[in-house]
Order: sequence, then C-alpha cells, then structure tokens
Amino acid sequence: MADRLHLIHLTVVGQNVAPATIEFGDRLTVIHGASDTGKSHVFALIGYAFGLAQSIEMPDEGKGYQYVHLGLRTETLGTITLVRDLTGGTIGLLEGDVRFLTTEPAPEYLAPKHVSKDPRSASRFLLSLTELDEKLVRTSQYNETRPLQWRDVFRLVAVDEESILAKRSPIEFGQFSDRPVEAAIFRLFIEGHDDSGLIPIPKAAELKKISTNKLEILEQVITELEQELAESPPVDQLRDQLARLNASLHATSKAINDISSRRDSLVLQRSTNTDTLASLRERLDELGSLESRFGLLHDQYESDFARLEMLVQATDVLAVDDQGRCPFCGAGAEHQHWPDPVADLAEATTFAAAIDTEQSKIRVLRADLEQTISGIQSERQEIRGKARSLNDQNEQLTTEIRRLDTEIRSPGDDFTPLLETRSRVEREIEAHNRLLKLLALRATTAQIEKPKTSTDVPIVSGDLHQFDTVAQEILREWRFSPDSVVHYSTSERDLVVDQRVRRTRGKGVRSILHALFNVALADYCIRRDYRHPGFVILDSPVVTYRQPGDPELAGEDETIATNVVDAFYAHLQNQFRGQALILENKSPVSPLPDGSREYFFGGPAANAARSGFYPPTSD
Repeated sequence: MADRLHLIHLTVVGQNVAPATIEFGDRLTVIHGASDTGKSHVFALIGYAFGLAQSIEMPDEGKGYQYVHLGLRTETLGTITLVRDLTGGTIGLLEGDVRFLTTEPAPEYLAPKHVSKDPRSASRFLLSLTELDEKLVRTSQYNETRPLQWRDVFRLVAVDEESILAKRSPIEFGQFSDRPVEAAIFRLFIEGHDDSGLIPIPKAAELKKISTNKLEILEQVITELEQELAESPPVDQLRDQLARLNASLHATSKAINDISSRRDSLVLQRSTNTDTLASLRERLDELGSLESRFGLLHDQYESDFARLEMLVQATDVLAVDDQGRCPFCGAGAEHQHWPDPVADLAEATTFAAAIDTEQSKIRVLRADLEQTISGIQSERQEIRGKARSLNDQNEQLTTEIRRLDTEIRSPGDDFTPLLETRSRVEREIEAHNRLLKLLALRATTAQIEKPKTSTDVPIVSGDLHQFDTVAQEILREWRFSPDSVVHYSTSERDLVVDQRVRRTRGKGVRSILHALFNVALADYCIRRDYRHPGFVILDSPVVTYRQPGDPELAGEDETIATNVVDAFYAHLQNQFRGQALILENKSPVSPLPDGSREYFFGGPAANAARSGFYPPTSD
C-alpha cells in the first residue's frame, strides 16, 4: 500500500508562555469562529512547518512564542515531529511526539528549500515519506522535465481562503507558461506514474546550433573551392573548351579516334555514376532520418507495452481468486470484512481484457512499424551496396582513363599539351560541379524544420473517468443534488457540474466545488492505492449557505443549502478515507458527527472556552 502522512498535532511553544496547540482528529477536525482569531494562522503555521515559507507573520497574541511543532505519523518512521524556529531557518527532525520546549538541538536538520540533489531537504524528505521523491513532471512542450516538489503536492491537498474562492482552476498556481507542469502534476496523481519516460524534443535553437556547426564546415570547404576556381573561366566556357580540345585531338590523328571515343565514353559513364551516387546519398540520408524517427516511435511503443505489462502483473498479484480468497492473507470470503461492498470479480477480468486489448493493438502497431523499419534498413543496405559498386566502378573507370591517356600520348609530343589542357579543364569542370552541389547543400542545411510540439497534457480517459465517478459520488453524498453529473474538463482545466464550469458559479458554490476537487482527488488516490499524502486542509469551503425557506440566488451570490453543509461534514468524518482539517468563519449548522474534533475560537469578547489559537496572557 502507498505510504500516507497523518497529522497528529500543531503546537507552538515558548518560554514563560502556555503552549498553543491543536490536536487533530483521526478523520475530521473543524476549527471555526470569528475572524482574526487564528484560523488562517493555523493554515500558515502548517505550511511554515513544512518549509513552504521563509518566514511567518506572528500576531500580537503570539508574542513570546519561539518554535512551532508539527507532529506527524508516518508509515516508515513512525511518529516524528518537525520543529522550526518562528524567526526562520532550518527544520529540526525529532523522533516521537514532542510538544514541549526543548533545550537540546535536534539530531538532524532539514533545509527548508527544495534541493534536488539533497535527499534530506525538507521537500525531498516529505516526498520520500509518501513515495513521491525523485518523480519527474513535464514542464514544456519539448518534454523537458523537473523533479516534483513538496510544494507541488501541498497545493493539491491544502487550499487557503483566497484560492478556494478564486475562479482560477484548482490545478493552477503560476503563469501561463506553467500550464504544462500544472497539468503534468495533476496527471501524476490521476494516472499514478510520472513523466520519466518522456523523450525530449530538441528545440529549434538546438537544431539551429547543429545546423550552424555544419554550415561552418561547408563554408570553409566552399571558400577553399572558390579560391581554387578564382581564375577559372565559367563552366559553360570550360565545356566549350573541352569540346574544342576533343575535336582537335580527334582531328590530329585518326589513329587515336577509337581510343578517344573509348575514353569519352568512360568519362561520361563516370560522370553518370557520380550523379547516381549523389542521388543515392540523398536517398540514404532521407532513409536514415526516417529510421531514426521510427526508432523513437518504436521506443514509445516498447515503453507503453512495458507499462501495460506492469499493470497485468499487478492485476495478477492483487486479483481475488475464483473462490473469493484474499490475495494478501488467503482468508476465505466468509472471514473477510470489507469497509465497502466487495468489488465484482468480473471487474478484474474486464480490466485485464482491456489491458490485453491495448497490448494487442500495440503489438499490431509495433509489428507494422518493425516491418517498415526492416524495409527501410533493407533499402539502405541495398543502396550502400549499389554505392560501393559504383565507387568501385568509378575507380576502375579512372584507372582505365589514365591508361588510355598514356596510350594517347604515345603518337607524339603534340598530343601531350592538348591532353594536359583537357585534363585541367575536366578537373575545373568537376570542381565547378562540386561547388554547385555544395552550395545546394548549404541552402538545404540552412533551412531548419521546426519540430512538432504540443502544450497539451493528455490524461488516460479511463483513469479520468474513474476520478469523475468518485467526484460525482461524493457530491451526491453531500446532497448538492441527487442527480448531479460531474466531470473534469481537460480543456477548461476544472470541474464541470451539470454542464456548468466551476468558475462560472457563485462564490458559495465555487468554494464547495473546489473542496470537492481536493477531497475527490485524495479519495480517488486512496481507493486506487496511488501516491498521495492522505490528508486535505481546506480554509473556508463553506463560505455562504441559505437557510430553509430562503430564496435561491444566482450569479456571484449563488449559495448552497444548509443540508449540504451537514452532509459535507458527515461525509468527511464517516465516508472520506483520508484525514480532513476544515477552517471556517461560520460555525457548523448542526452538531458535528461523533468522533470528529471541533475547536471554536470565540474571540476575546465572546464567552467561549477558547478565544483563539493562542491562550490569553495573564496581566
């Protein structure tokens, strides 16, 4: 089972002052009362103890207090206490439940900031307690990633008063450029795995840098070739000169006509071979690029298949057998006590069949892709063979041409100057041809194809549907509406209830639906045994509500009914599988459910057992 955290207490201590403490209930804790009595300060103290703030603003009644203690129960370390000086600095880590002012230094101190290379920073330490350490999340359209931080997790489990009323999406926390990472963090909790398997996409700037390096080399070669041809006539004149030279050689001696014809044929064949080789190299480069891209796609298929195989193995291990025996202890069905109705045995079979179907699809796609890659490799091998054959043939042709040149010189010294001139002209023509090809290659290299990217963060529809089902079930248990339909819209990045996006509702409904998102996400992760801290902290989820008989308002004044408030608290105590801390200005409409923990901060003027978070000082 995934590891969770359980809040035990929040205690602030100092010399010559009574401890200010809140002990959290196993399920539900509600702190309610007047404004400025310390409710939001409790929220801030928890975040500060976790290392999520460099400093904390202390109220006047907090004068004389020195340290905040946050007691936690963990799966791996048992009970621990985080201790932090209220003036800032590192976070002390103590074993056990410590609620008093200590004089001895802590055995270990954690850095408050997230340090990716330091596993004992507070962020990475807390992530490790929930098995979320070293998880990566996508940050951009180029599949760049960064390590998950405790701050990312805390935003989805703890919501302050300002955020819970805001029209902004529950997953958003930054600027527009942060949209990919916000969605990736949400997807991590919905799908249960991170983005470590993503293959980075090179940016246009990186491709441009590679192209620039190639261009530098091409420029050097082109410059040298242009210098070599600086005094050479244009290629058209050289071809005319070559034709005249050939005519002169032909007219000079009929005896060497056959040799010259043979030589010309060999030169033409060699030139044709050279052009063919250039075409083959172009095709070889094109096939190489295709093979590289298909290789990346093949790697993606392998990665998808491996994840599905992992799900098959998990299903086999955790499946209840045909006789209903527990996969963990072997107990028979008559000895099992489940908190909820036992799941339909056919569900696992359906899930396994779905996985098998998806694997079959991947196998077919992978087989087609492998056949295509094999065809490309075969064609590349065939082209290499043709190229080697043409190169060997050109070498033989060159050898034969040189031999024929020697035979042509033999009739007399008159042929030597003509032959030397013709060879020079041919070399210059070939150099001109090479220059033209290099110029064309430079133009092609300078054209950078922008890689195809997307800022969208797709989420597996089956997983998202299960989240929608949990959210809808919870909202109906809150008696918001007996037939409410809930789903999370990836385009709106928010909950849609009865075809209305959460942000378009009045603040009273907006806040309770924000609470629904956070509670449903926690419950969804716990039900599926996905990683999640296991608690939620909500400041002012029940902002406004209407009494029986009050008219229903619209727009920004839209509210919820009092029966929703009662059902909300009852669900958090009795049905919610995690731990909940609720901070409210309004007191509960009805008495809280049995087993819950309640604190009423009445303020200094009220006749209440507790005026606020900090005990009153005696004059």
